[in-house]
Amino acid sequence: AQPLSGGLSNENWKVEDDSGAHVVRFGADYPFHHVARDREVMIARAAHRAGFGPAVEFAAPGVMVTEFLGAKTWGPEDVASAPERVAALLRAFHQRMPTEVEGTGVIFWPFHVIRDYARALSRGGSPHTAKLDGYLALADEMEVAQVPLPIVFGHHDLLPANILETGDRKLWLIDFEYAGFGTAMFD
Repeated sequence: AQPLSGGLSNENWKVEDDSGAHVVRFGADYPFHHVARDREVMIARAAHRAGFGPAVEFAAPGVMVTEFLGAKTWGPEDVASAPERVAALLRAFHQRMPTEVEGTGVIFWPFHVIRDYARALSRGGSPHTAKLDGYLALADEMEVAQVPLPIVFGHHDLLPANILETGDRKLWLIDFEYAGFGTAMFD
């Protein structure tokens, strides 16, 4: 086993055994960030069925094992040099994922997340509490000003490192903690 870099809310390891290489991902639920690991496993399985993510080989509370793709992890320069590839990947993800996800349809709404974070900060005695009203007013203004957009199934955590590229130039997505229905605005 060897540690893999990345993973802001989880710990990742590459593990090899007689059957090959795997990624073992450890992570707890983070309700304050709207992260539920059982939902992440369901979405990872759906993403694999739709052709966007590695196969889930095992899952139990706090752990998910997926196939190791041996892929290049993208950086900011990769995204900047190939925006059309990223756009095509996301368009396909938005279109195909709704037919693969199961269970309750979770929505990711950035303005709700902002309001929820503000509530948590105000209860916790944050030094930023004095600025919350201004931030909430700005978020409300932005929410009202946005144009209506169709609902899609979005990834909602598009750090460059969540895009992988295999030797055949296929792009993959990983890390589905925030994935859910919403507008394409956040992606």
